Amino acid sequence: MRLWTIQNEQVWQELQKKGALLTRKKWVDPHFLRGYEWMRKQMISRIGPPKQDLQFPIWAWYQATNAPRKRPDLRESGYFPPGTTGYRIEIEKASKEVLLSDFELWHSPLSHRYFIGASQTEAEEFNAHLREVYGTHAFEQLPPDIQQKIERSWEKIFDLGFDVAYFARPLQEKQIQATFWELNMYEVVEVDQFRAR
Repeated sequence: MRLWTIQNEQVWQELQKKGALLTRKKWVDPHFLRGYEWMRKQMISRIGPPKQDLQFPIWAWYQATNAPRKRPDLRESGYFPPGTTGYRIEIEKASKEVLLSDFELWHSPLSHRYFIGASQTEAEEFNAHLREVYGTHAFEQLPPDIQQKIERSWEKIFDLGFDVAYFARPLQEKQIQATFWELNMYEVVEVDQFRAR
């Protein structure tokens, strides 16, 4: 499977020096830790556990913009602060080692907020129920059974055929991200250095 990961100078140097890259909890932005921990659990159940305890996902693109534009465009901004040196690393990974997910839908588990319904009607009725019964949408203030129902709804991010217009785009238009446990130097196909805009 062909993927592209965007990394900074430090990560690229470490990969070259050690020959392999593993991500640790300490590298995860604390604001996103709960979402990353949820993704970590999904990876363990769907592609198997990491080689070492406390490994966290490495992120890449399978389809950065849409089907015709899979490779990330380095002319775009937002990869790093302007002027920062970055690397677009093209890799070839075994499919069984990769978990693909819908990037836009990923923001529900990342922010620990939104229920992803099977339809717009289901989502609106669920949210109305939360307002009526609990007076809040705040995940941490909801009862455990409701939290579990919301978390189960997030699993739709792995169904790349899920394209209910209220939530998601058709497969050919999706941004599809990839997560995996380890990046090895021998999996690198090509590297493009760039200056972030």
